[in-house]
Amino acid sequence: MRILRRGSRGNDVAEVQVRLSELGYIPGPIDGTFGAKTEAAVIRFQRDRGLTPDGIVGPLTYNVLFQPVPQPDYVPYTIKAGDTLYKLSLIYGVSVDELFAANPGVDPYQLRIGQQIVIPKRPGRRHTFSAWIPYWVQQEAMAVVRQHAELFTTLSPFWYELTPTGDLLLYPNGEDSALIEFTLSRGIELIPLIANNYDQQLISTVLNNPTIRQRHVTQIVNKVLSMNYAGIEIDYENIAVTDRDLFVLFLRELKTALVPYNKKLYVAIQAKTYADEPVSAGHDYLGIGSIVDVVRLMLYDYSWDTPGSIAPVGWIQEVLDYAVTVIPSSKLEAGLPTYGYDWGTTRRGVTYDAAIRLAQQYGAQIIQDPQGGPHFSYIDADEIVHEVWFINAIYFATFVDIVNQYNIRGISIWYPGGDDPQIYTVIRDRLM
Repeated sequence: MRILRRGSRGNDVAEVQVRLSELGYIPGPIDGTFGAKTEAAVIRFQRDRGLTPDGIVGPLTYNVLFQPVPQPDYVPYTIKAGDTLYKLSLIYGVSVDELFAANPGVDPYQLRIGQQIVIPKRPGRRHTFSAWIPYWVQQEAMAVVRQHAELFTTLSPFWYELTPTGDLLLYPNGEDSALIEFTLSRGIELIPLIANNYDQQLISTVLNNPTIRQRHVTQIVNKVLSMNYAGIEIDYENIAVTDRDLFVLFLRELKTALVPYNKKLYVAIQAKTYADEPVSAGHDYLGIGSIVDVVRLMLYDYSWDTPGSIAPVGWIQEVLDYAVTVIPSSKLEAGLPTYGYDWGTTRRGVTYDAAIRLAQQYGAQIIQDPQGGPHFSYIDADEIVHEVWFINAIYFATFVDIVNQYNIRGISIWYPGGDDPQIYTVIRDRLM
């Protein structure tokens, strides 16, 4: 090759100008003339690469300039109705500029349904991804899980209920053989859940009677061993403050009984922002976190009696700010919602699809609130005003970013099956 410097002309100069432009060093017009702007671009490139910044393209500068640049991995994507590059940038965690660069020639204002584009992969930290499986929608939930089986580390089906005698009542669809076989075949941990259905008196009766409490521990261990579960999850809510220490004692007794068999103990606890917050005063975060293997914070249902966000960003951050000071981050999972609520004269649950259909039916404009999630209002045929708040993939991506920020163990969702399908794209590209 010939030495190129200011004043040189020819196709080889144009080739250098094109390459500089590709790498982000603007050389002025690509005209085959080595002028002042091209020289300045060469000098910037040389400085960035640790070369002598003389503005001359000799053999060394030329070889560095044209050496292969590692390309990011890409994932293919098919444009769907309503897609924009901005919306995709939020879901995939890449900038609009990165999408432009990865798709030269694509007109962002003329995206067509069915059009193929590529999206740069983002490097991410490995987290766990789990799901609670309600027994009343178990079939629908598992249909979605099967579609995305490679993403899941743990499944926790609602299969058991605590009884006043310390026994385990089997829920409908409990101990489903197909679900058990599926988790075994895919290497997914099966951690079934025991609930007290928010019954404060029930759990108090069990905790305060040493004989019943020990029977309960024995019943749980026997069930875990007989079914060969990876462990068990305890979801005992609305515990009285006076039973707070007894609940920790129960968990210690249960964990001690599970340890010889190498079985895990998970606990789901209500969210709070300080130790004695009334809504969850019966859960001693510090005591629980020191005993169990995994703590799942239920970061949802912030709004209940009155319309509002199900899981506002600020509240989630406040809960995690407190939780990480008393529970090891490596044990913490964020329990996150995928559903919605429709508040009219009463509150009723809605799936993502149902929320979208309601908005379309009543011609309601969906407001994408970055701090509270999507919501809209409508007036029904009886002239009752409704307010709907729900979760879509864009807002769910905010949850994932928070998990990454706090560097906790991972996420558990409530629940697969009624959610925005693009949530699993968010999980794949921003959590894994």
